[in-house]
Amino acid sequence: MRPKRRHRHRRGGYRPPHCPNPDCRFHRSRDGWRYVRDGFYVRPSDGRRYQAFQCSTCGRNFSARTFSPTYWLKRRDLLLPVAAWISEGPALRQIARVLHTTHATVARMVSRAGRHCLLFHRRLLDRAGLKLREPLVIDGFESFEYSQYFPFHANLAAGSHSCFLYHFNDAPLRRKGSMTPFQKLRRSELETLVGCPDPKAIQRAIASLLRQVFALLPVGVPLVLHSDDHPTYVRALREIRREPGCPKICHEATSSTERRTKSNPLFPVNLADLRIRHGQANHRRETIAFSKRRQRAMERLAVFAVWANCIKRKSEKEGEETSAMEIGLLANPLSWKAILKRRLFPGHLSLCPEWRAYYEGKVKTLILRDRQREHVFRYAV
Repeated sequence: MRPKRRHRHRRGGYRPPHCPNPDCRFHRSRDGWRYVRDGFYVRPSDGRRYQAFQCSTCGRNFSARTFSPTYWLKRRDLLLPVAAWISEGPALRQIARVLHTTHATVARMVSRAGRHCLLFHRRLLDRAGLKLREPLVIDGFESFEYSQYFPFHANLAAGSHSCFLYHFNDAPLRRKGSMTPFQKLRRSELETLVGCPDPKAIQRAIASLLRQVFALLPVGVPLVLHSDDHPTYVRALREIRREPGCPKICHEATSSTERRTKSNPLFPVNLADLRIRHGQANHRRETIAFSKRRQRAMERLAVFAVWANCIKRKSEKEGEETSAMEIGLLANPLSWKAILKRRLFPGHLSLCPEWRAYYEGKVKTLILRDRQREHVFRYAV
């Protein structure tokens, strides 16, 4: 065994930010961390060399590429364009044709970008120490996975003034509306096979959504909440008000039949719904690009949230300010190159249970049974 070289800081050389091993005590902080340079890693695809390192504490070997969002990717050149395309309207196969690859490769890139955006959004809120100083608007965006027999709600919470998308989660639904006798029979067969969705799923999801928002409220400040007249929201508020430590909530309901103009208190979340329908091909009416798995739909929603908050201008006609700039999180609009500049680690952030499930790929499409997989970590995080 060759002796370890002493740690020297070379001028202009790459310095890793922390140990990538989540079990190492220097995973979250580099204060006092020591490592050694351990030769070079030669990438097989193009022969490019990257500095290799070894942690002096835990012995983990890693390279400079470990801290890039494209770690372990063969087509590293695709992550950036796929992230830029996915909220602009085309479906996976259309993006694949433009980039001269397969739709399966594009789907994997979208999943990678979605996981990164979940962490990016959480880090943005944590770093800025954001406090919610505007009324909140909540609503449910309805779509479906696999087929129209498996609808679900994507619950959104947006700022009333900034249109900033603070949080989102999902809730499975039972198919409703007018159906033919055959469709009713088919729904009954599927529910016998995979079970009926929880009738209180939306209520529980809205309560969870509000709990995440409570963490952003200044102490002693009431939450001003706008929603439509959906009865489930009233039941969710009744449930959460009984919990100890719940802040005061001033709830104002607006009829869902009101005109969806800027004067409507629900305009911020209506705008988000409109942008999702317009820019996400999997949620359009009568489309063949619908999501086959709810897990993939939520990953794409994470990409949309970062795009709508940090890249997209709040208004196409008035200035260059984004929603994140309006609430003081950013000084300038971001680009996908800046967002995907550095790999983020889930062990550094406190993800809520729903977002942790999204990151780990644990949202199941029941009808697929065993024909689905989770995001398996090579190293525990």
